[in-house]
Amino acid sequence: MNIEMDVPDESFEDFALPEDTGEIASPEPLNFAPWHKPRKQFVRKHQWVHHALSTIRNLKDSGHLDANSPVRYLTLPGPDLLDVKLIADVCASQNVRLHYTGFCYVRETEAVRLRRHTQQFEIDRGAQVLPGSGVHISRLEDITRANSEAKTLMERGGPYSIVNIDACEPIANADGNQTGRLIDAIRTIVDFQLNVNRQPWLLYLTTPVQTDSVSIDAQRSLYDQVRQNVAADTEFADELAGRYAEGEDIERYLTRVSQENGHEFVRTITLGVSKWLVHLAEQANFNVKKLPAVCYSMFKREPYLPNMISTCFLFLPKYIQIRDNTGLTLNTQPQTGQAAISDHIRALRKSVEIQNIDETLADDLVLRAELAAETKALLGSVGYDVDHPEHGYDIWLSGEPMELANAASKNQGI
Repeated sequence: MNIEMDVPDESFEDFALPEDTGEIASPEPLNFAPWHKPRKQFVRKHQWVHHALSTIRNLKDSGHLDANSPVRYLTLPGPDLLDVKLIADVCASQNVRLHYTGFCYVRETEAVRLRRHTQQFEIDRGAQVLPGSGVHISRLEDITRANSEAKTLMERGGPYSIVNIDACEPIANADGNQTGRLIDAIRTIVDFQLNVNRQPWLLYLTTPVQTDSVSIDAQRSLYDQVRQNVAADTEFADELAGRYAEGEDIERYLTRVSQENGHEFVRTITLGVSKWLVHLAEQANFNVKKLPAVCYSMFKREPYLPNMISTCFLFLPKYIQIRDNTGLTLNTQPQTGQAAISDHIRALRKSVEIQNIDETLADDLVLRAELAAETKALLGSVGYDVDHPEHGYDIWLSGEPMELANAASKNQGI
């Protein structure tokens, strides 16, 4: 006996087949980008990896890291997660595990997201990375909003041994007393770290610094930190005076360096940011040790003035002297010795010494070749066709405008 169904045949197709979502996305093609230049490898190797290794060793030696206490890492990774890969390698060398929390750009394309997921899968399946690590589709700046998902995720992943703010966004290009700027996100992270973490930790900061990326109000606030030190600290004032042109005082100096992009403007803003962090940390009984920094140019035409900083800060908890004023127990006498250099003087010296890595690599071809080879190997390990006969890494690098300008200068004997 034939039984007729009441449901039309085409309904089975609607039920059985997935919804048509249009064109199927594929991972973004692997094309070389500005952060694939040798100078960025200098940052990765001589700043991020170098300071991470030193800090992780110290944390292990002091008993803060073991099999149950991983290195916790906050980052703004690119789609290839190169920084996460390198920090995971450092952790492996020290036999400690890694838990990372990342934030990515919310308006990234599906192709970029698939590319990032591919790299994240490769990293996460290694034994070094703890479950629960991941990159979240959320703006870092959203952590400034109370009870936001971004703030919850940031706090859940911490407190952190290393915070890496590798940003393309300006640090404070809007006027003050606002939330949602990069500087506000940094403040939120520092507040969180200093309130819940009495251990050493690192802050890496990479951000554009040029006259139109730091607002007038933000410049004024940063420079006020410098003015206060000049007024209160003779040693600081005397050292900074070495930067003045003839006839200048602090006000004329700050006015002059703020009028045009270049190394001096980068130095002064870096000093202001460093002093700001010292000011925040002092309130929580922390020292801030300003570590060596570099700058470089992201301009696409000559004279290629430096307008990006990559700087590092080591936060160290101060020993808190507890006094018993009741007389019930004896108080130990503080140890005497040569006074350490103040955080303010160190911030000044390290800001003045900020290295223009473009000039360094133009003058040191051996170092440049070494960093280029390391970058090539790193990119090859995540799938880039670095040896393509027409579009390989060496060919791409040699065609970059700054590389062409440097080559022309050397050919002319400049």
